[in-house]
Amino acid sequence: TLFPYTTLFRSIARERDVKESLVEKALKDAIVTAIKKGKGVKGNLIVEFTEEGIKPYLVELQEEFLRKQRQEGRIVDISRYRTLEGTVVNRSYGRFYLLTEEGELYRFYHRGEIFPYDWLRLEGRVRGSYVKSLKVEVKRNLLQRLRVKIHRTLKERFLKSAQTKFEKKLGSALLFGENWFSRKEKRKLSLIGIYHLVVISGMHYALLFSFFLVFPVRFKLRYWLALGFLSFFTFLVLFPKAPAYRAFTSFALFLAAKIGERLYSPLKALLWGYSLSLLFFPHWFYSLGFWLSYLASLGLILYYRSNRTPEENFLRNFFGNLLGLEATLVVTAVISPLLAYYFHFFSFGSFLYAWIFTLLTEFFLLVGILNTVTLWSFPPLVEAQHIISDAFGVLFEKVPEKVYINLEPFPFWVAVVSVITALGILILIKRKRWLYLILLLLLEVFLFHHRDHL
Repeated sequence: TLFPYTTLFRSIARERDVKESLVEKALKDAIVTAIKKGKGVKGNLIVEFTEEGIKPYLVELQEEFLRKQRQEGRIVDISRYRTLEGTVVNRSYGRFYLLTEEGELYRFYHRGEIFPYDWLRLEGRVRGSYVKSLKVEVKRNLLQRLRVKIHRTLKERFLKSAQTKFEKKLGSALLFGENWFSRKEKRKLSLIGIYHLVVISGMHYALLFSFFLVFPVRFKLRYWLALGFLSFFTFLVLFPKAPAYRAFTSFALFLAAKIGERLYSPLKALLWGYSLSLLFFPHWFYSLGFWLSYLASLGLILYYRSNRTPEENFLRNFFGNLLGLEATLVVTAVISPLLAYYFHFFSFGSFLYAWIFTLLTEFFLLVGILNTVTLWSFPPLVEAQHIISDAFGVLFEKVPEKVYINLEPFPFWVAVVSVITALGILILIKRKRWLYLILLLLLEVFLFHHRDHL
């Protein structure tokens, strides 16, 4: 690869009857001397012959290098300067989380375009779990490049069609799994009990699957189309988190059982999803969203005790029984102790507002998927998207958020016992379980709210 230099060294060596290495060293020394005299460079200068040409390097002692870096405020301790390699597992605005090959999790900020599941080589100063990035190198495999291309193309078409900031945020959350809501908006979504609607999870997969009920069962057409679309949506449109992967696994096994004409067990599917998630993404074990998703699904499975997916049971309950209040009660009773432990409040908004926002979410997803297929080129569908997002935004702005009560901090083991108690009611009690769940919720709220007075 360095053919011109090699030929020159060999020619001079034969002419002078010396070794080629001696000729190379003499030429490097001559170049170094010329650069030092011409540029006034001080210090240890070395020269390398490369494919791009002759490259000089100024070499300094580590102590001198550190002294200059400290003076410029760049590096205080060389031991903190590290090179990390790993996969991006999450992002939030300009903040990214890197999981290294050694299983260590770091966070850093970067203005460039980085997506979850990108492989990174990150150089910077490390303080605890925070890295001040100085150099970032991104590498993507074929699947990741294809995913980024599809995601970026669809996202750009959507953003061009959106009219308001809220529509961009809502569509990014429901169609692309990206939560760009402000902290104030996120807090209100939590306080009124509808935050789960803007995080792609099992309910969204149930709504998406409902679109395929119009196709015939003959030749398994309905199930093949649904499986193909959900696979495309999960792996080539989204950068899914734990709840989305859990929902996809559940529906994929359900659809595979229908295609293979085998009995589907939702409890086994949940266990398979849990095992596969921790096998491929062991860091999810420490994710609250991971546990909330699986506990909510387990609660619905124990309550309905059918061979349908928990999401499908929720959907049937929503349209056939009190607008989903029964399913909402089950999920709330199971996961609210954990939410109360981490966020110190209990919201009644799930019972008051969730049904109307669920309807709006269903319509937005339907129109959004049709717009995705047509690349936002059909004006009536684009206009429908505007109308639904405006209705969602106006309603979200108008509904009062004072539908919660603050709770006193309590030990984690109390939350665990409360979750186990709710699951025990679903397992052991056969009749009027909803009544026992209501009593359990009211007891927990009373105890946690007045804990310091008891």
